[in-house]
Amino acid sequence: MEDPAFPAELEREIFETTAVLYPSTILTLLLVARRILVWIEPFLYTVVRTDIKGMHSAVERAIKTKPDSFFTRSVRHIYLGPYKFDGPLLVRMCPNLISLAYIRPRGQPVLLAAIHSFRNIQRWSGSLVDLFDAADAVDLSLPVFKTVTHMDVFDDLESKNRYSSKLCASLAALPALTHLCLNRTAEPRPIRNFLQHCAGLQVLVIMWSKPLPAKAMLGALREAGITDVRYVVAVCNGYWDDWEVGARGGVDFWVAAEDLIARKRSGEIEGN
Repeated sequence: MEDPAFPAELEREIFETTAVLYPSTILTLLLVARRILVWIEPFLYTVVRTDIKGMHSAVERAIKTKPDSFFTRSVRHIYLGPYKFDGPLLVRMCPNLISLAYIRPRGQPVLLAAIHSFRNIQRWSGSLVDLFDAADAVDLSLPVFKTVTHMDVFDDLESKNRYSSKLCASLAALPALTHLCLNRTAEPRPIRNFLQHCAGLQVLVIMWSKPLPAKAMLGALREAGITDVRYVVAVCNGYWDDWEVGARGGVDFWVAAEDLIARKRSGEIEGN
């Protein structure tokens, strides 16, 4: 009597679900059988981080050996780290990106051209001035920004920077924006303006890269004088690990901020 076997559709669903829920198992799953490799390999590239040596090398090999359609089908989230890597070439093959993040992008004009007509990016992390290669050149009216809901801006929005007012106005005008993160150099005035004039804004996070003494944090909050429940001050040590958690559907700083806001609205807690 033949050994019982799962229908191929059910077997595939089991392996794909496992890859989604437990991404650390993907490399092991690839070794099970040829058919499993065909099904599961795309999941290895759902989230791409070029700052991780193993992933960096794997992506470079895949670019040389896989058709463009493989990346179109597979890649949804990309972080381009500050390393020598042809980021624009990779991004150009991934028109279905949902998240794009970068540090000092290599070949900024080429990267900008690669994403110019993308229509699916919802989450953005990086310096806009670096991307456009000049503060005066930043243009958030481009089609690629029309779908962005979560924007984490690495640029300093201090009043001494001549581009701050224009950039703040452009950010506030983004049609789909619901979540905005600024770094701790942001001053109270633009923060209030975002909260008052950005119609769809649900969350405004001020990000501190490392924890400070509680007294200093409280002092900064009092100085800002902002009581809007959507205003959250956060500390994130391992930013890129947190970004990956969010890309994989886990609890990242955005989700943590949403939870804090819900608890403030319910009266469970006070403060920011």
